[in-house]
Amino acid sequence: MQAHLRRIDRDSAGYALRLYPFTRKRLGQQPIEEPKAIVIDPRIFFGRPVLAGTGIPTAIIAERYKAGEAIGALADDYGRPTLEIEEAIRCELYTRAA
Repeated sequence: MQAHLRRIDRDSAGYALRLYPFTRKRLGQQPIEEPKAIVIDPRIFFGRPVLAGTGIPTAIIAERYKAGEAIGALADDYGRPTLEIEEAIRCELYTRAA
């Protein structure tokens, strides 16, 4: 439970501001620290998942990947590290599988 709570940013009154969702499926395992590359913030893109600090929707990245574009090419296009692109794709694929 603590791992999940550490992925929520709160304001000074304790209200949740943004969430960094887990993007990796772990069957029967405790969640471990994962990069906070994806953020859900109701003030950005209507609360849909985006790359943290950018506003780039994970859905767009995943659609381009499914259309056949390479992860390296996407990283170059968006000027982001490959890890972030992989996390965006993982976020979308995990969400759709659930």
